Amino acid sequence: MKQTYFSISTLFLVTTLSFSNGSFAQNYVHYATLTGHTGTVRSIAYSPDSEILASGTGDGKIYLWDVHIGKLQHILMGNEENIEIEIIAYSPDGRTLASGSYDGAISLWDVQTNQLLKTFIGHKDSVKSLAFSKDSHVLASGSRDKTIRLWNPRTGKLLYTLAGHTEPVMSIAYSPDGLTFASGAFDESKIRLWTRTGQLVRTIGTSELLRGVGPGQNGVMSVAYSPDGNILASGAYDGTIRLWDLRTGKLLCTLTGHTFSVRSIAYSPDGRLLASTGWDKTVRLWDVFSGVHLQTLTGHTFLVSSVAYSPDGRTLASGSYDETIRLWRVSAPQGTNINPPTPPKSSANQVYDRAIRSVMWTVNPGIGEGSGVLIDKSFKLAVTNAHVTGTQNTIDVYFPAPDENGKLIKDRNFYVTSSDVLKRLGYYTKGHVVAKDEKTDLAIIRLEGFPETAREIDWNFTTPTTNAGDLVYILGNPGGQNLWRWTLGEFLNDHGDFLHIQSDVFGGNSGGPVLNKQGVLLGIIARSDRHMNALAIPVKDINRLLSESQLKHSRSRR
Repeated sequence: MKQTYFSISTLFLVTTLSFSNGSFAQNYVHYATLTGHTGTVRSIAYSPDSEILASGTGDGKIYLWDVHIGKLQHILMGNEENIEIEIIAYSPDGRTLASGSYDGAISLWDVQTNQLLKTFIGHKDSVKSLAFSKDSHVLASGSRDKTIRLWNPRTGKLLYTLAGHTEPVMSIAYSPDGLTFASGAFDESKIRLWTRTGQLVRTIGTSELLRGVGPGQNGVMSVAYSPDGNILASGAYDGTIRLWDLRTGKLLCTLTGHTFSVRSIAYSPDGRLLASTGWDKTVRLWDVFSGVHLQTLTGHTFLVSSVAYSPDGRTLASGSYDETIRLWRVSAPQGTNINPPTPPKSSANQVYDRAIRSVMWTVNPGIGEGSGVLIDKSFKLAVTNAHVTGTQNTIDVYFPAPDENGKLIKDRNFYVTSSDVLKRLGYYTKGHVVAKDEKTDLAIIRLEGFPETAREIDWNFTTPTTNAGDLVYILGNPGGQNLWRWTLGEFLNDHGDFLHIQSDVFGGNSGGPVLNKQGVLLGIIARSDRHMNALAIPVKDINRLLSESQLKHSRSRR
């Protein structure tokens, strides 16, 4: 089993088992769909008594559902501006519901009266994670501003601000004993363990464990403690799940199967199963003690953002960007094979490996920065956005440079402070605008040079046929982030002028290539908004601009 890295014997030795019947499976059957949301479901949470399921949505509302009858009980208006609710969490004592918003605000609600108690202001960017301590006396919040804040939920007082993560903090989870909590962020799969007073205990997970994975794929999207507190599970941006022995800090196993971005993970109350959700619109169930993938739950039509077990263990809920929640009921246990087939290597990684040498980082001082892609080595032509070039016709261009071990350097500061070295090695050059179309936001530039390792992207004269719902791969250099990252998107439609894609595209990705599953260029990113709507300039416009400008290029029709 080359893709699932674990030793079953080792895993059994380090895990305290309360049963000895080996691997098992429980079939989950869909029994209800909760509809009526007017925005994407970002987060779900069961009340401690398993009676109510809360859902936080992109329309700024919190919905409270009676899960026994599948009916909406109440709607909490999160804010007057309808700012997206990113995360919700119940306090263990069942008295309070907390919500975190896109604008960085945290609100506390009285569960009995459904009234807003107080709002905390402190984070400078969206709140991505919330967790209460076991005694409900501390509320931890993680944000895109890369900090963790600890609050007294009764008084609203900020207790501590924790720094250390270098990328957005995506997930926080308290240990079952309440003495520590874990945080996961986008910074190279580093999971940090903290005391409840904010002291860093240790860091587990290193980038060496993920050697060979493309830049930007090491981010931790979700963390969860096993009920006995011995194992920590982490879901990653690259679609993998890792289980860590908290006593030694060692990696126990890697679970593969999701095609991209594990958004949420949850242990069953008895600790036997792990549920995970991802961009691939599925919920997957795993036998924790053998590492076996047991079942894939389907039915959602867009990415599944959140998964939760009811505290009584009787139901499983999944919330999705398709504006629904699906409820699943457990059937009787059945035997299962502990030797599953080896899953194939992620096609996303293969596309990234082929395409990354085509991608550039473009910088125009005083204007901004973006991405670009090499389309013609013979005539040294590349494309980027017109808005990146501004009125100046010369821009700085950087290609991805390797370190002494051949691994791509992603540190932005290295590139901006090492232009002399990069120029000597061929990884830095100047680009001169030779054609521009402000209407389509497209610019063609001619490069003074490029490294020997650079390769032109695979593209056709016309946009390849892509169907609604197909996954596409987007490479680029998001502003404020590590350079040379990729993300996945879902192709929605072709408007003619632009390709419409649903994807979490950051600023700075503009000009970056959009590729189909074969790695062929569909277009380049033009712009996006915070609702995950992205527009791309189709490749046919590149050919049109080349022809209108009478530029010689190796794919000219003769």
